[in-house]
Amino acid sequence: MRSDLSPGQPSSAGIELRWPRFALFFLALGLCAACGGPGASRDDDDSADDDDDSTEAPVDFRFWSPDFEDGGVLPEQFECYQDNPEIRWEGVPAAAVTLALIFDDPTAGNYPHWAIYNIPVTETGLAGGISGQQVPGDLPGDASELTNGFQFGGYLGSCPCGSSPNTYRWRLWALDTELPGPAGGSASAQFAELASAAAAASIEMLEMSHRYGPHTGCR
Repeated sequence: MRSDLSPGQPSSAGIELRWPRFALFFLALGLCAACGGPGASRDDDDSADDDDDSTEAPVDFRFWSPDFEDGGVLPEQFECYQDNPEIRWEGVPAAAVTLALIFDDPTAGNYPHWAIYNIPVTETGLAGGISGQQVPGDLPGDASELTNGFQFGGYLGSCPCGSSPNTYRWRLWALDTELPGPAGGSASAQFAELASAAAAASIEMLEMSHRYGPHTGCR
């Protein structure tokens, strides 16, 4: 016979109907599962130290110079025997061990202008004026430079005499290891050897350019 009594209501015989304990247990579990609401994230544990709570987008690896635009004209204050422009970067890959930078002139057969390698990944750039013929080379960490095409170590600015500007190349590598110094030979050979070693150890390589010419002494 069907009973019209709800749980907890006394019967005519004075007996109170009760939910079984296991039914109350599963009812409580269901209520707790829903307490997060429809907007709650399953992988958000509200811990500020966990990745799923971060709202910052990862930064792409990039580099630039505050002193000239990519593809633009190099200011004459950085030509020939003058000091280097400032170079900045960000977003260095987490797996990188060192960085390497090569500046050369593909217009003139990859003429060697500046190569600096084993730059610490903790650096965010190279300050202007740290390298050049008149600068002793205040390099970061254990970084090293190669001899350029004018046969002195460090930065050699753009110095063409042609009637039209040359296009110069800047390459920055994030590397998975430190690089040994080149075995020897001409400046061009050493630059090529360093570029080959950097390509072999490369995690990521970036490139930008500038134009320049003729230099002030040829105008």
